Amino acid sequence: MNQHNHPPVSRRIFLKETTTAAVGASAFTILKPQQVFAAEANSMIHMGIIGTGGRGSFDGRNLVQTNKVKVVALADYFDFQMKEPAIQFDVKPERCFAGIDGYKELLALEDVDAVLLTAAPYFRPMQFEAAIAAGKHVFAEKPVAVDAWGCRKFMEAGQKAAEKKLTVGAGLQSRYDEGRQKIAQLIREGAIGKPLVGHSTRMGGDLWRKPRPAHFTERDFQIQHWLYYKWASGDFIVEMHIHNLDVFNWFTGMLPVSATGTGGRDVRLDVGDIFDHIQVLYEYPNGFSLTHTGTQIDPGYQGSEKQIIGTEGYYDERKGLVRKGEEPVTHGGMRDSTQVEMQHFVASVLGEGPYINNSDYVSTSTFMCVLGREAAIRRAKVRWDILWDSNFRIEMPV
Repeated sequence: MNQHNHPPVSRRIFLKETTTAAVGASAFTILKPQQVFAAEANSMIHMGIIGTGGRGSFDGRNLVQTNKVKVVALADYFDFQMKEPAIQFDVKPERCFAGIDGYKELLALEDVDAVLLTAAPYFRPMQFEAAIAAGKHVFAEKPVAVDAWGCRKFMEAGQKAAEKKLTVGAGLQSRYDEGRQKIAQLIREGAIGKPLVGHSTRMGGDLWRKPRPAHFTERDFQIQHWLYYKWASGDFIVEMHIHNLDVFNWFTGMLPVSATGTGGRDVRLDVGDIFDHIQVLYEYPNGFSLTHTGTQIDPGYQGSEKQIIGTEGYYDERKGLVRKGEEPVTHGGMRDSTQVEMQHFVASVLGEGPYINNSDYVSTSTFMCVLGREAAIRRAKVRWDILWDSNFRIEMPV
């Protein structure tokens, strides 16, 4: 753990600066199109992918499917991990950059307009900051950090992106689902009265494993299996459960003030250091409280639930928004939300749609998950403002 000397940011100032993105009615911040610095209208966006594992290839395909993106460069810690994506996206070997600093060579390419950040979350703040400094538009997968230091760095770079009118997308696709946008607006307008309690669960099984090559160092192995290591992924509440927890911030228009948690590592003992079960109680400023329970145990119960109970009705992920004597307002599934999110990103970059910069809300929701993890590790109540001001940092192993 390393302390840094950035000026402290109080929760009051933090909330003031992030309210628009964290609780706005739409999925993105809107500016006038003429204000946007973008690639030439109707041109093809030249995209670089930093982190070419499964998610990088998946997001890359979604972007290419907009018919306005061409992948022109790749970077990854492992050279072998770029072989299939290079064939898939027709990227020449001399434009594939390996190693811990390979992304810097990609960012130096003048013909790269935008980058997709899909390496392990630990690297996201540094890579995002460098991309914005290089004048690139960025689509950054969630989560965007693993600690308070990273959340602050990402948010600060996001503010610089706004100054430069560089588009910033984030991988929280729920916010791009039209049905959920409607529900969020109704709840914030008082459709269920005052929100009282919330309930969230995300139960899953164990994850993938890959054989360890004989030449791998311990750091090589941990980067390849980054999901299992707290320094690289932030733990599973940060890496995966951000999808659940972000919805509560969005729907209620609030951010928590504290978290109390518990959890442990009792089943998955053969790899990594992250928990396999966790439970967190989040307290919000107006009396609203949220319980979140998560597991990664195989075999085990599988499923995800979200509920908000208010004084005049409730929201249930499966039933929709329910008020006494009225028909439920449902939102359906999210079959197209990822593609819709990519389309908005592309339109913003090209100046063909509203400017978007999602850096604020993805930073606050990432930090909410970090807060819950720290509460569970400490088995204690942890305040948002104190953890934020601590600016603590998790270091990568040597």
